Amino acid sequence: MSEYNQTEEKIIGAALHVFLAHGIKKTTIEDVAARCGLTRATVYRYFKDKRHLVRASMMHMVAVINEALASLDKHKDYDTERSATLIKEAVGLLPKGDLSTRVIELKQLYPEIFAEYQIARLASIREIYRRVFNAARREGLITPSETDWNLVQTILSEATLYVAESPLVLSHGMSVGRIYAAVLDIMLYGIVGRRRK
Repeated sequence: MSEYNQTEEKIIGAALHVFLAHGIKKTTIEDVAARCGLTRATVYRYFKDKRHLVRASMMHMVAVINEALASLDKHKDYDTERSATLIKEAVGLLPKGDLSTRVIELKQLYPEIFAEYQIARLASIREIYRRVFNAARREGLITPSETDWNLVQTILSEATLYVAESPLVLSHGMSVGRIYAAVLDIMLYGIVGRRRK
């Protein structure tokens, strides 16, 4: 990895932490610079303004999921449970914080970034379910029925997208990563079949 990418990732990670902890509107470039131990000028060298930093930070969360999916491509021999574990581990790396409030704030402050983030996030979630269902189908874990599995995947994707932003769900103190892992477990063991011994 180049020095530029390391510094850029350091800034994005710091920004995401501060945005989630204190809010997008309240956070300044100076706050982000202080968090990552860089100067304000250095942050501006990589991100021309706060808007670009907000976009990079929010899209970073989608990139974490996409990296897990790319990793699955390298492990096509993984069974359903190993695939789900790999995805849960990746999602567990997502930062903790009040995502539901930040997403609402993002929608108000930067509606175009919000729209891009939601579309990308939904596409990643749908891809996760598509792959897990395909693996489960190959293993014979899905019983033939009249169920439209494309519809089930769509419902689960939409539910995952919005449950992770639910203030009621977040009031339980679970991270977004843990929420995704819980939904994936519900799908695997509550819909696909029972956990194998």
